[in-house]
Amino acid sequence: INCAHCHNPAGPADTSGLFLDPETPMGPNFGLCKMPIAAGPGSGGRRFDIVPGQPDESILIYRLESLRPDVMMPELGRSGVHEESTALIRDW
Repeated sequence: INCAHCHNPAGPADTSGLFLDPETPMGPNFGLCKMPIAAGPGSGGRRFDIVPGQPDESILIYRLESLRPDVMMPELGRSGVHEESTALIRDW
């Protein structure tokens, strides 16, 4: 499952304010230095969705690498961490 499947203005994660669809310009709604609206334990104590150049400070990486059902992203369609995908996001 691609993140943008849910994280777009018309998707089920629209209330997150994190839109990862190709139409969303780089900026706060794309998650750059954006504080989460309602991540709860899903933030892992991190302050921003995406911190450029600091993947370990980004909620996005925390959630992609988590195996906790209440934290992991995507919520559906995975039972492990996809190492190649997370490495790609870390490098981005």
